[in-house]
Amino acid sequence: MKRLINLYQLTLVSLLLLMSHPSFANRLEEAAMRGQSIVISIGQITAVIGVVLGGIALSIGMANIGRMVLMSGMIGAAATFGGPAIIDVVKEIFR
Repeated sequence: MKRLINLYQLTLVSLLLLMSHPSFANRLEEAAMRGQSIVISIGQITAVIGVVLGGIALSIGMANIGRMVLMSGMIGAAATFGGPAIIDVVKEIFR
């Protein structure tokens, strides 16, 4: 039983050492950046869709719903297009 526990501990330590290697950390960083860019792309697409649907609703006579959807799309577009740009500007200022 003690040998089994020692083997388990050795396996766990080996796995932790292997997973903390810099090459794996680099892959995790790339995956995180890719995930962030995917989320930003989805936000930008939905903001544009909101603006288009709001404009369509306004043009066919649904003023209240169209105005709400259009303003939501505009706010979403400002956040998803402007947010990353502002963050990049602040990074460059404090670099």
